[in-house]
Amino acid sequence: TVEILPGTVEQWQSNFTTPDPFLLVNKNLGLPQELLHKLYPCALSLFKRARSSVSVNLPSPEAISLLQASSIILLTNPAHQSALNQRKRLIVLEYWSAEQELGFSKLLLSSSRVASKQSIIWDHRRWLFDFQYIVGQNRQGSIPATILQSELETILQSCGLYPRNYYAWAHWEFCMDHCLEACTDPSSTTIEYPSVIATAFNLLLRWMEHHLSDCTAVHHLCRLVERVHTLERIHGQSGQLSHLTFRRLSEQAVSLLSRYTDHETLWMYLRFVWALCGDQVLRQDLDDSIASLPKSLYHDKFIDWCSMQH
Repeated sequence: TVEILPGTVEQWQSNFTTPDPFLLVNKNLGLPQELLHKLYPCALSLFKRARSSVSVNLPSPEAISLLQASSIILLTNPAHQSALNQRKRLIVLEYWSAEQELGFSKLLLSSSRVASKQSIIWDHRRWLFDFQYIVGQNRQGSIPATILQSELETILQSCGLYPRNYYAWAHWEFCMDHCLEACTDPSSTTIEYPSVIATAFNLLLRWMEHHLSDCTAVHHLCRLVERVHTLERIHGQSGQLSHLTFRRLSEQAVSLLSRYTDHETLWMYLRFVWALCGDQVLRQDLDDSIASLPKSLYHDKFIDWCSMQH
């Protein structure tokens, strides 16, 4: 990982094991923020010179300078669109690979809260996946399941850095789109993709146990189960996904509410399940479970809402 350290080089000097002005511990790189701010004007100047010199025909040192300068720029200012565009250009010109850039952008996302919430970095990452696996010269037609599974961990790490990270969760939907499309594509090997979907489901269940107020996670968890049910209804596929049920969601929601009655998001979670399941037996079971929950303002509102739906 890469982490931007607050303060100056001197404040962290006692932690440095080498004369270099950064901290490297167990392959984790710490860069003092003040150092990056000092390097930023120089990096901008180098970036402007180098981008006009890179050409299709020259394996030039300017390409390396452009990569180095844009790395400093993005670590300091993750919303720098021109730096990201020039890195795309270097990939198209084959000075740099999409795979290498995926590695860099993953480090960039982990570097700070500011980086993890930048929409253009997540969009850049989707462009890289499309270039590497869908539209590039070595296209495979779909993103490998192992890559998508690893991407889920990257997304949750960013959501941990910046709570309710809308852009990271939108990227989660991008990954699920690819998995679900692969499950219905007769030309693809679909064995591994249901496993990724099942992993995503379990990760979201675990996430909800520790992030009770994350309404975006609730939305994606309920939406995933709804989409899997649609997939099963249209294509008759189940297998590894048979445990992705609204009953499982209702059990978690009721369990959490029995311990945390005053969390509005959890009542919203239960409302989503009740509304989407379309199962009268499950709804009746939910009504019975809700009646046994501790009384609260949200409890009474939920009872009133259910009464209006019947």
